[in-house]
Amino acid sequence: MSFRALPQSADRKTLFAKLGLNDQVHRLMLEEAARSRDRLSIDPQNLTPHAKSNARVAQPYKWDQLSEMAKYSAQKDLAKYASEYTKPYYEQGWWTNGDNEENWVARWYLWHSFRYRDNRDNRGQVCE
Repeated sequence: MSFRALPQSADRKTLFAKLGLNDQVHRLMLEEAARSRDRLSIDPQNLTPHAKSNARVAQPYKWDQLSEMAKYSAQKDLAKYASEYTKPYYEQGWWTNGDNEENWVARWYLWHSFRYRDNRDNRGQVCE
């Protein structure tokens, strides 16, 4: 990685500045992340052991109910199978953490996708 990764809690303005994004590409990346989120949040194999043992945990699963391995796999697939329009932005996010190769850009989009879906209020808006 040529520069420091942003935390998944970084705001959109900071992300845009870091990656050189525009609104059109950002929307495409959000759509890709939403599809990945939907796949992640329906498979019970992606749950943490604690979530698997809790009878009240139901689909769609939330970010905190998913294992780190499932999140890791999803972020790698999101970046690896990105469209030709979004792939250059995901490519900026690859970094190595010990023996693991991770993608902070894909993780940012996945986390925000879950955050948006799981934190809506009753009017369907994001709680900020």
